[in-house]
Amino acid sequence: MSENKYNILSFDSLASTQTSLIGMDLSSLPEWTILITKNQTSGRGQSKNVWESEDGKNLTFSILLKPFFINIADQFLITQVLSLGIYDFLSKYIQDVYIKWPNDIYVKKNKIAGILVNNKLQGEEFSFSICGIGLNVNQTCFLNAPNPTSMKFELGDDFDIEAVLFDLLDCIYCRYNRLKSEKVIDYKQEYMSKLLYYNEWAKYEYEGILLDAKILDVNQYGHLILLKKDETRILADLKQLKFCH
Repeated sequence: MSENKYNILSFDSLASTQTSLIGMDLSSLPEWTILITKNQTSGRGQSKNVWESEDGKNLTFSILLKPFFINIADQFLITQVLSLGIYDFLSKYIQDVYIKWPNDIYVKKNKIAGILVNNKLQGEEFSFSICGIGLNVNQTCFLNAPNPTSMKFELGDDFDIEAVLFDLLDCIYCRYNRLKSEKVIDYKQEYMSKLLYYNEWAKYEYEGILLDAKILDVNQYGHLILLKKDETRILADLKQLKFCH
């Protein structure tokens, strides 16, 4: 695919690509504007988490999407598209890649990438979607991340960061473009099939209580549906649930 379809805005250092992109005049920027930095000093993760990234060794960027064709109730489709796009890219190089609900990418039980989606709504319609992505590429030493891995750690080779960026963007673009052009495509079944621990018994912490449960489904709002061993079901959001590896 042509690199010309991406509007790349590159910076040596930013506190957060997502925060910086949100602060711009988004209406004047084309869809597929990519804000990227070599050194992200205060990368954002889910809740109050911080994304750890060594200067110049990883990909830290945000994508501007304008998904006006998606109903507000179906906005979790954006997370599915991004997760599956990153999965497609990594699976070309690495085995045992999984999506960890709702939007982390794992190799076996170690985190290699994270996504943070910030949807802006206007009335009953989408305004913008700002999608922050962090992918561990060449970093092998981590200070605070609990279970990290990287492409180099898994494969032993250094990767060209720019080449990785455009290959990854193309994989995400293909997923998004299919959704945009065909509209009726539902990525849920494929997203579910690639979930870590899908339909398997695993340990979780739900509202402070440890339990064994099995992932049954994810609803249209992105909430996880779990089955407990007593056959009761739990509907959980990200703030309520913690995976216990």
